[in-house]
Amino acid sequence: FLLKRIATGGMGEIFLAKLKGPEGFEKLLVVKRILQHHTENKDFVDMFFAEARVAAQLSNSNIVQIYEMGEIENCFYIAMEYVHGKSLRDAIDRAKELGEPIAAKHCLNIISKVASGMSYAHTAKNMAGEPIGIIHRDLNPHNVLVSYTGEVKVIDFGIAKSEMSQHQTET
Repeated sequence: FLLKRIATGGMGEIFLAKLKGPEGFEKLLVVKRILQHHTENKDFVDMFFAEARVAAQLSNSNIVQIYEMGEIENCFYIAMEYVHGKSLRDAIDRAKELGEPIAAKHCLNIISKVASGMSYAHTAKNMAGEPIGIIHRDLNPHNVLVSYTGEVKVIDFGIAKSEMSQHQTET
């Protein structure tokens, strides 16, 4: 169930959603959905699902987990882990507004966790033990989430390069 729109971009929109199951089971998650006018573009849809396939290969505490991808009524989506927090970009902007730098120990913690997640992604292997060869290629403060409890998660492998990619993106 989509609860509220979190963001909209030129290609898609992001929603806070709730997964409901039997016996009162509920879990918050994020749904990334292609904007309707892009659903007719097969290459775009293929690239959207390529992102999910790449990210789904990764299981690391510093990378947002992908739960599912699919289509409902010609609406293509990726369901992923919800991180209760803000983007690093939001945190940097807020620190600037307040005129206070982010504490060095927090910066080091964030950098360490991002590096750990990226090291994992860059050296990840598939089920056959072969390197996947993932390179994120869009690592920036918008694509790093920091939870209110201190977790750090990298998101958006949309333009990632990997050995399993069928589509080539520009360098």
